[in-house]
Amino acid sequence: MSESDAPMKRNSLASLLALASAFLIAPPAVAQMDSTTAGDEPLITDPMTQARDAMARGDPAEALSRYLRVLARDPGDLDALTGAGSAALAVGDADAAINFFVRAEKISPRDGRVKAGLGSALVQKEQARAALRLFDNATDLGVPPVDVALDRGLAYDLRGDNRKAQAEYNLLLRTRPDPEATRRLALSLAMSGDKVGALATLDPLLQKRDIAAWRARAFVLAMTGDTPGAESAAYAVLPRYQADALKPFLSRLPALKAAEKAAAVHFGHFPEDKVPSEMALASPVPSSKGMPAAVATPQQPSPSYSSSPATRPRFDSSGRLVMKPESTTRSAASTPAPSSTPTSTSASTEPSPARQAAEQKAADERSLAEDRRAAQRKAAAEKAAAEKKAKAQEEAKARKSNPERYWVQIASGAYKPDLDKEWNKQKKAHGKLLAGRTPWTTPYKATNRLLIGPFPSKSAAQDYVNDARAAGLSSFPVTTSAGQKVERIN
Repeated sequence: MSESDAPMKRNSLASLLALASAFLIAPPAVAQMDSTTAGDEPLITDPMTQARDAMARGDPAEALSRYLRVLARDPGDLDALTGAGSAALAVGDADAAINFFVRAEKISPRDGRVKAGLGSALVQKEQARAALRLFDNATDLGVPPVDVALDRGLAYDLRGDNRKAQAEYNLLLRTRPDPEATRRLALSLAMSGDKVGALATLDPLLQKRDIAAWRARAFVLAMTGDTPGAESAAYAVLPRYQADALKPFLSRLPALKAAEKAAAVHFGHFPEDKVPSEMALASPVPSSKGMPAAVATPQQPSPSYSSSPATRPRFDSSGRLVMKPESTTRSAASTPAPSSTPTSTSASTEPSPARQAAEQKAADERSLAEDRRAAQRKAAAEKAAAEKKAKAQEEAKARKSNPERYWVQIASGAYKPDLDKEWNKQKKAHGKLLAGRTPWTTPYKATNRLLIGPFPSKSAAQDYVNDARAAGLSSFPVTTSAGQKVERIN
């Protein structure tokens, strides 16, 4: 490697080591003349490329594991912190993402990527006001507005400002097709009372059989007062136990304010102080935009609402229901409302029993597949955390047993078993200087150092080198870092 191929930059450790190796590696059993310390070990692998590849192929759990390996080696790696934040956000762990982005912000306070990532994480925590400030900071620092439009739109929806939210979604959609932005735009239009516009926005995705879009359609119908249509849409695309659990929430959506609707359909959060247990049994009131209210069916009253975490369903950012089935919800004691075949309008016809059974089976399989993916993501994150902890313990143990020490190198050899011969040779030539000294070795690149010591301090090692050179013994001081293993030569 030439010097022009490896500029000596402070932030390029691998290049520095490659350049130094051209001068430091010597033939077997030849004395070394160098002042580079043994602590600068070459990097065997760099997980950063593997992490980026994992994110590119849609595997954020694997990417997070790779980024954590980088951070275990260098907790201040800005790219790894930013990448880990994005990966944690992609697997649904907003708290971990915030932790990574906050650490990155301390290192680079004016990095627009970090501001944008932290804003997206705060949106998932429903802290819309703080998120909007961060998005503004990110764009001021050079991040293109289109890059934050998706989550900034959701933040505006959570603030009840649907007009600004829709402008953000449209900004992104004018740049490129984005199914998630399309679904969020339709939900935002429904929050502001535009049922026709919302359904028209969803229609291209509905024609493509986009399951998340069909779920969004159920929320659109519910928010605009068509509770029966919303329930039929839910039964058409969700497993029965999920649709049963969702019914009382659909009936309450029209009564909520715009910001409350956003929290409900995106995160499953309802204003607790406005949710008496009888509300799910009552007819919903008209929405603030004057959309017609649906009348509850007396023959099939919805179950009472409970704020217990065990019974309250949750929704992901695209309106998907995320809820583990309870044994009681799987009971056949209650008969669900008839499901309907999805169409582009709220009107529907009752499917045949065979069609209904097939749709039920397909929906159940999709739900189980989602559960498996969630379990795999959780297992990967736990594995990465365990690996990080084990590596930290191993490094702490190594540092304790091998603290930083000071040596003098008198020779080196590529073949470790021959170092005792080199020691005898050096001792024969410089018996007085080496009298009472013990030989040690530690690997370095493609060779092995032949050391004497340890010396009480760096200055003591340097004093010995000065005396040895004056007596004709080629040598130089070496400092081994904490954790670096040094073996005695027998």
